[in-house]
Amino acid sequence: MSRQTVLPLDTRGLSSLDSFAGSRNRPLVAELKLLVSGARQARIMYVWGPPGSGKTHLLNASCIENRRSGRSSYYLSLEEGPDSGIGCLTDHDSLVCIDNLECIDLDGDMQEALFHTYEMLHAGQGRMLVSANRPLAEIGLTLRDIDSRLSSGGVFQIHPLSDEEKKDALRRRAKDKGFALDDAVINYILAHHSRQPRDLFGLLDRLGSESLRHQRKITVPFMKDLLRE
Repeated sequence: MSRQTVLPLDTRGLSSLDSFAGSRNRPLVAELKLLVSGARQARIMYVWGPPGSGKTHLLNASCIENRRSGRSSYYLSLEEGPDSGIGCLTDHDSLVCIDNLECIDLDGDMQEALFHTYEMLHAGQGRMLVSANRPLAEIGLTLRDIDSRLSSGGVFQIHPLSDEEKKDALRRRAKDKGFALDDAVINYILAHHSRQPRDLFGLLDRLGSESLRHQRKITVPFMKDLLRE
């Protein structure tokens, strides 16, 4: 099972539900916390948002927080196709996070495997979190009753961040990583780099390592040189 992921615990909290930005996403995060803790009556959630909106972050963070409580978690990406591991799980009481539902093979056995996984978890005390890049009704699932099962615990949209929320998120993520970004640098990033949260936060990884490698402060001239590379 290639994507039965054993996730490292991130002691800095970068992969946490609390670090997920956006005031309009707070109700979603609150529901995810209830799901992870086992306190949510409906034990399945469907989350969707465009590429780069943070779906994988939410699934990984849910797995990590669940494991912190000593419970088993599984992250499966359907981008892997038949090798995703869907249908091979036997732990009735685990949290199963299924990413990239839009990649499901509608002509093979993956829908049956997904349905079997849902039924297995429902029979025990398991929980399921499913994500995709569009609403469930647009995925095109054809197996009878599978849509109603996956939507039975609610369908939640990830809301895009405003510019101010992106700035605040960059400041907080940079601080978590051990460096600071001033307003001039943040404004330059937003003006000259992709504004997708995934790309913005990925840039922070480069910033920290390149700043150390070149022994330079993170300034606008430094950003110009970095983004030209």
